[in-house]
Amino acid sequence: MLTSSLSPSQHSSAQRNRYRRRRGSAATVAVAVGAALVALAPPGSAATPPGTAVGIAGTGSHGPTRTVTLLTGDRVVLSMASGRTSATIRPATARGPRSVVTTLRMGDRAYAVPAVARPYLGRYLDPSLFDLSSASAGGSTVKVDLAYSGSARPVVPGVTVTSARGGLAAGYLTQQSAQTFGAALAKQAVADAQAGWPTRSSLFGSVTRISAVGSGAVVTPSYPMKTLVIKALDHTGKPLQFGFGIYANMDNGGKGGGFFSIDRGQARVSVPAGNYALISSEDTFSSAGIYTSRVMLVSDYRVASQTQTVTLDARKATTATPSASLPKAALVQDLSVTIAGTSADGLGGFGWGTSATPPSARLRLTPTKQPKHGRIEEQTTVAAVDPSVPGGAYRFDGGWVDAGVPASQHHSAPTISRQNRTDTTYYTDTELRIGGTSRAIFFPESTFAFSSIVATPMPLQRAEYAFGPTGTELSETVLTDFTNFEDPGMFSQDPHGIRAGAASATTWLRHPIVQTVPDSAAGSPFPLSLACRTKGALIVALEPLDNVATHVGQVFGSSDGAPVAHFRLSRNGKTLYDADDSLGAVVDTVAGPALYRAVGTLDRSLGGPFLSTATMTDVSFVSGASSGPRAPASWYCPADTGAGAVTLLPVLRALVDLHGTTRGSVPVGARTFDVEVGYPAGAGAAKITSMTVEVAVAGSGAWAALPVSAGPSAGQYRAAFTAKPFQAGRVMDLRVSATDAAGGILHQTTDRAFLIGN
Repeated sequence: MLTSSLSPSQHSSAQRNRYRRRRGSAATVAVAVGAALVALAPPGSAATPPGTAVGIAGTGSHGPTRTVTLLTGDRVVLSMASGRTSATIRPATARGPRSVVTTLRMGDRAYAVPAVARPYLGRYLDPSLFDLSSASAGGSTVKVDLAYSGSARPVVPGVTVTSARGGLAAGYLTQQSAQTFGAALAKQAVADAQAGWPTRSSLFGSVTRISAVGSGAVVTPSYPMKTLVIKALDHTGKPLQFGFGIYANMDNGGKGGGFFSIDRGQARVSVPAGNYALISSEDTFSSAGIYTSRVMLVSDYRVASQTQTVTLDARKATTATPSASLPKAALVQDLSVTIAGTSADGLGGFGWGTSATPPSARLRLTPTKQPKHGRIEEQTTVAAVDPSVPGGAYRFDGGWVDAGVPASQHHSAPTISRQNRTDTTYYTDTELRIGGTSRAIFFPESTFAFSSIVATPMPLQRAEYAFGPTGTELSETVLTDFTNFEDPGMFSQDPHGIRAGAASATTWLRHPIVQTVPDSAAGSPFPLSLACRTKGALIVALEPLDNVATHVGQVFGSSDGAPVAHFRLSRNGKTLYDADDSLGAVVDTVAGPALYRAVGTLDRSLGGPFLSTATMTDVSFVSGASSGPRAPASWYCPADTGAGAVTLLPVLRALVDLHGTTRGSVPVGARTFDVEVGYPAGAGAAKITSMTVEVAVAGSGAWAALPVSAGPSAGQYRAAFTAKPFQAGRVMDLRVSATDAAGGILHQTTDRAFLIGN
C-alpha cells in the first residue's frame, strides 16, 4: 500500500465529508499514514476468521505497493507483483555523489544503499536503515535508534531526537530533513575519501551507530561453525580501511550467508563448512564527487577448518567501466551492473548492484569464471534516451546477462528490428508537466529488479524500445509529477514479456481516469483476477485506471485521517463490507445465485490534479458458484482457498477515448467519443442491452445525454459531442451507464473529466 503525508490544507470540508460513510460491522483494512503494506488474506485463513471481510487498500492490480523514504532523502517505490519485486528509485539529486544509489540483495530481502552511505555501512549505519523488505519500511517519516558516547544529547544533521538516555536515543527524519542528512553524509564521504578514510570512533560527533527502529539481530542456523578471516586490500595493495560485504554458502542456500564489515583491512565471520562466494567493494569519491567502485569477488572458496583466511583484493578489479552501444545516438540515463549469485540448490542467493552511469559513477569489476559451486552471473541494464529533443523521440531499455564476470565490459544492443517497439503517448492535464518514467527489466528467472525514475516532460510522444535475453520481462511506472511521490497520478503496469521484433502502441495518463476492475498485463506469466469467486468466497476490487485496462493507479492516504476512498459491497441488499479508504474486499459468501452491488469512490484531488479529480463506480451483477467462465489454471484469485473451482465475475466496466488533445482538452467543434463496454478479460462477452453517455458542466449536476450509436464491434459505441465556441474554458464531468442481459448495471462517473478548449 502506498501511503503519504499530505498537508491538511489540501483538504476542504466538502472533500472530507464526501468520502465519510457509516462503517459496517465487517473487519476493515484502512489506509494509514506511515503504515507498512497491507497483506491480503483470503476469508477462512488464519489471519481472517470465517464470516469476516478483508479490505483492499491501495494495492496495485497484482500486489501491494509502497513508498520508502531513505534517511538520505532518496525515495523508493517498492512493488511486489506476480512473484517479483521491483524497486523504483528516485535519487535525492540528479548529479554528483548523491545521484548514485547502489543495491543489495540477500536471500529474499532487498536493500537500496546510497553510494555516500556504503563506506559507513555496517560501521555507523546499520543495514536495517536500507532494508526495503522490512515490515517497518514505508511512509514519509524515518524513525531511527541511535547509539552515542558521552552524556550530551546527540546532534545529527536532519534528525529530530525525541529521547536520549544512557547512550541510547530515539529520533526521526522527515522527507525534508532527510535531505539535510543526505547532504551532510555526502560532504563527509567526500572529505573522508580525500583524507584516506581516517579512523574515527563516531559519526557526526558522538554517534556510534544509527539503525532502523525495531531492527534485530540476524538469526544464524545451528551448524558446526568455523571462523573465517576475511582480509581486504585496496587498489594500492594496502589494507582497505573500511568496507562492507556479503558472504554466501553456494552449496546450500539455508546454511550460511550474511553481511560483514571490514575494519582496517579485516573482518571475521562464523560460518558452516562449505563452498562460499564473497563480494565487497572499495568505494571512493574524487574531490569533484565522482563515485568509483572497485568490486572484489571471490568464488569457490572452500571453508573446511578454523581460522582460514581469504583475501579480497581491489587490485584484481581490472575491467574497464561498463559501456553499451545502441542502434541510435542516445544519452545514457542509467547504466547499472548487478553481480547475482545463486546457490547450487537454488534456495539462496545474493545480489550486488552498482551504478556505472556517466559521468557520476565509475565501476571496475573482478573478472570471474562461472564457479563450480552454484552460479554467478553479471546482469547489465541500460536506459538511454534520444538527446535531440526534450524527452526524446525514442528511448531504449534493456540488458544483458553474462555467465560469471567477463573481462570485456562492452555490450551491444540488438538492431532496431530485433527490439520490442512501443509507440507511447504520455498525456497530461496542463500545458506542461515534468513527470517521471521508469522501466524495470526482469531477466529470466530473476525475482528482483531495480530501476530509476527519470524526469520526463509531458505531454510526450516517442518510440520506446526494449530488449533482453529470451524470457525477459518489463515492468513500467509513470508519475504525473517527478517531484512528488505522493501525487495520486502514479500508474504502473506489472511485469510482462517483451518479444523481439514486436510492435504496439499505448497511452499513459489519458483522461478520464476511471475506477473499475483491471486486467493483467498481456504476456504476464502470473495473471490475476480482482473479480472472481469460489463456492464460498468472492473478491471485487475497483481500482483507478488511466483508461488502459492494465495501467493501475496507486492510492495514498491523508495525514489528517480524512478518507480519500470508500468501498461498499452488498448481496441481495445486505451489506457485506463497508469501509473508508478501501478499493475492494474479499468476503465470505453463499453458493447460490445472488445480486451483488459494489460501489467505489475515490478522491484524487489531494495531489492537485486539474482533471479527473474524483471517480465513482456503482456496479451490480448476478453471480452464483456455478455461473461464469472458469479461470484458467495459471490465474490467481485472492478469494481462492483451494476448496473448489474459481470462476470469473461479470462486472461491467467502460473505457472511454475522448479523442482529445494530449493536454486533456476536447477542442471546440463536433467530435466522437469512443466507449468500450464489457467485462474484464476472461469473464466472457457481455450482451449489452442499453448504454448512455452523459456530460455536465463540472459540479452542476445538470446531465445531458449524448447521441450514441453502435461501433464496429460488439461492446463498442460512439457518442457524438459538439462543443460550442462559448463553452471554451469549461470543465466537464462525464458519466457512462450500461445494462446487460445478465442483469448487470453500471454507473461510472469521473468529475472534471475533460476541458473544452482549442
